[in-house]
Amino acid sequence: LLPPANNCTLMKSYERESSPPPRTDSQNAPITLQTMIHTRPDTLPVPATTLIVDDEPGIRILLHDWLCEHQGMTVHVAACVEEAYEILEKRSVDLLLVDLFLGDGSGLDVIRRAREIQPHAVSILITAHPTIETAISALQTGTYDYLIKPFRLEMLSAAVFRALENCQLRRENMELREQVAVSELNRAVGAIAGIDQILQTVIETVIRECSAEAASVVLRHSETGKLEMRAFHGDKTLLDDPQQGRFLRGESITASTVLSLAKTVVLEDSQMALFPADHDGAMRICQPLMVKGQTMGLLNIVRRANAGPVGDGALRTIGMIAQQAAFAIDNARLYKDLQATYIETVTALANAIEIRDPYTHGHTDRVKVIARAIGAKMGWDAEKLATLWMGCTLHDIGKIGVPDSILSKPGPLTADEFAIMKTHPVIGAKIIEGVPFLKAAMPYVYYHHERYNGTGYPTGAAGEEIPIEGRLLAIVDAFDAITSDRPYRRSQSIAAACEELRIFSGIQFDPLILDVFFQVLDSTDFPWIVAQRPREMDVPIPVSL
Repeated sequence: LLPPANNCTLMKSYERESSPPPRTDSQNAPITLQTMIHTRPDTLPVPATTLIVDDEPGIRILLHDWLCEHQGMTVHVAACVEEAYEILEKRSVDLLLVDLFLGDGSGLDVIRRAREIQPHAVSILITAHPTIETAISALQTGTYDYLIKPFRLEMLSAAVFRALENCQLRRENMELREQVAVSELNRAVGAIAGIDQILQTVIETVIRECSAEAASVVLRHSETGKLEMRAFHGDKTLLDDPQQGRFLRGESITASTVLSLAKTVVLEDSQMALFPADHDGAMRICQPLMVKGQTMGLLNIVRRANAGPVGDGALRTIGMIAQQAAFAIDNARLYKDLQATYIETVTALANAIEIRDPYTHGHTDRVKVIARAIGAKMGWDAEKLATLWMGCTLHDIGKIGVPDSILSKPGPLTADEFAIMKTHPVIGAKIIEGVPFLKAAMPYVYYHHERYNGTGYPTGAAGEEIPIEGRLLAIVDAFDAITSDRPYRRSQSIAAACEELRIFSGIQFDPLILDVFFQVLDSTDFPWIVAQRPREMDVPIPVSL
């Protein structure tokens, strides 16, 4: 199948086209294959894998032998478009040598597919029938070079070398892009306080930048020390696969090894003997998440089959992503612990208020349970409901600045005493304004005594000028005050309280939120309300809080 030694020209078909006469150099010495080998560059720019796509067996064999034996490449061959597609799906390829006319389609289709699934690869189109239209189409599909049959091996050698230099530049650009992605990740997670949001951002970055089918993060439980999968992104069917699922959930031998050694493990063919139970041909990376010398969890990555070997650059990128993730998770945990400490302290102060006034014991707990049910009915998300819970807990914190003689006075307040009582929303706002993560609770603390018609305090805001948080809490706070014993009067029945709220709808209370309140009250069995319903004390009293 090889042409004679004195003819280094490749032909489209040895039967259909005649061989040109032997070509010689300036000294009339025949140019042979051996001569061409000595004129090629000493080393290729990068270790390369090449895919040859040609429907002529002779061309495939000649190119295969030349690239393998004399260029030191790894070479795959395909005789048709479908075979080429299959190889591109399963193997990483740096260079494509593609004939234009194939038995089942066009070489341009192969180049287009390669551009889609292996964007770093470069392509050289080969044809014995060059036209202007073909050249334009080749450029439009992203073809790097264009060779016309017949051609000399030295021409092919130079084209291959140039193409691989371009491939190396593409790889370096991709690595630079990965570094930029890591930098963007740093900025993104720096603006996020929640651990779950941080983890989701991390694994989405891994999927996008590391040619991954799926990725997961597993973290040690703070109390049991067991691994728990906290985040997953990618092909969910992999979780149902025995080996892939075990790996992604951190239940594999690989995970145990990484946890004990605190070293990255790349699971591929070379590790088959080390991890036989985990190996099924898929490439996986298990990266420890380290902070302060301790392994807090694992970043597990399942790469696509055609992603190619994991180079040092890719491992550095994954390592930087994991390091940033570990720092962000640790900071989020510290922030959460600090937040919990602050809330415990402030809650203790709120409880101290209730201890000072035995008549309001349990008021805060009842208010926040009903308020959360209303928020949920209104479609508030988990974050907003968490803020509601905190705001209701702290809404009366300002009463710490109100004297006991006023809080527990058994009769009506004087004008001066009521003026002091009205300062508690302002005092509460000043208490929490210096704590960043408590600022979200400010509308509950500051606005829960405003009235819908603008006659409330401390600002006199009206209608939707009052934040929705304050409008919601005003209803629940008034309802609980009416249905609880106070030093100046006995509690009223549920029916009486509801009637009082209806009377003041649009005056003191937001009518729309009040409707939701009544829906929640009718559909939810709050234990203290169920116990109180049989009581019939239906004498309504004005709401003056």
